[in-house]
Amino acid sequence: AEMSATELGEWAEHFGKNSFSDMLLDAEFATLKSLMTGLVTGTHHDADMFSLITDPESLHEKTDDELMILGEGITGGVRYGPDSEPGH
Repeated sequence: AEMSATELGEWAEHFGKNSFSDMLLDAEFATLKSLMTGLVTGTHHDADMFSLITDPESLHEKTDDELMILGEGITGGVRYGPDSEPGH
């Protein structure tokens, strides 16, 4: 595949601002963990299962109601905030 000088310059500018070294290291270690787990268990595991970096587009912001419902499922938890202070 060929690339024009303009495209090369745009890529250089982009990766100058957005380094991909963290993503590269995460991908390498996720692949290594996937291979090691596959050797031990004898089954194939996708490297994405071991990635520490999540895709920001796949995450959605939870509403307050969703967070409250999730918090209700935590047993033995202590609530920190104005309602948890003595006398309230």
